[in-house]
This record gives sequence, structure tokens and C-alpha cells, in this order.
Amino acid sequence: METSFEAEIRSAGSALIVDMKGDLTKQAEEMLMNLHAWDQPLGEGRTSLILNFSGVPYINSAGIALLIRIVRGGAKAGRQTYAYGMNAHYQKLFRIVGLTTHMLIYPDEYAIKTKLGLM
Repeated sequence: METSFEAEIRSAGSALIVDMKGDLTKQAEEMLMNLHAWDQPLGEGRTSLILNFSGVPYINSAGIALLIRIVRGGAKAGRQTYAYGMNAHYQKLFRIVGLTTHMLIYPDEYAIKTKLGLM
């Protein structure tokens, strides 16, 4: 049974953080794409996007394709994407499909904020 998807955006200095909850599938696409124009700069001096996968129990192939669009669009717009909160299986899958070329994985939000000088 699919868990409905929700996403919220919050700001942290030069970064936007997207907190995701629920299954990342085709149904999540409209919500995520409407949250922000992913192929545009984040505005207001923001250069980093942080994706929080802590509340995402399942990602299917459509969810992976959506992430690839978001991450590649961000790279073209000159921003770096960071991620945290996914299990080891999804970390490995992200490496296999090449997502980690443009999306750096960290153990938690604190580690990313420390790296970006936001702490």
C-alpha cells in the first residue's frame, strides 16, 4: 500500500531544505515540481538544495527519475544538491544510477549545515 507523499520547504541561510514524507513515486511528481522551478536558481542568494529523505520509506523507478530531473536541473542552474536520511540500499542505488555525481549524501542535516557553514 502506497504512503501518500507530502513535502515542505524551509530555508536555512544559503540553502533550501525539502522535507519529504511518504513514498517517492509518480504521484509525488506533481507536488515536487510545483514546489519550485527546479531548473532555476533558488533565488535570494541560495546556492544549495538539501533533500531530507528521513520520512521516505519507498522510492520506485519513477521517483528515481524525478530525482534525476531535480538534481540535474539544479546542476545546470549552478546549485549543489545535498541529501540525507535515506537507508544504505537507496544510497547504493543512487550511486549506481549516477545521482551522486551531482547530489552529495551526508549522514544528517547537521553534517550538511556544518559543511556549508550554516551552523
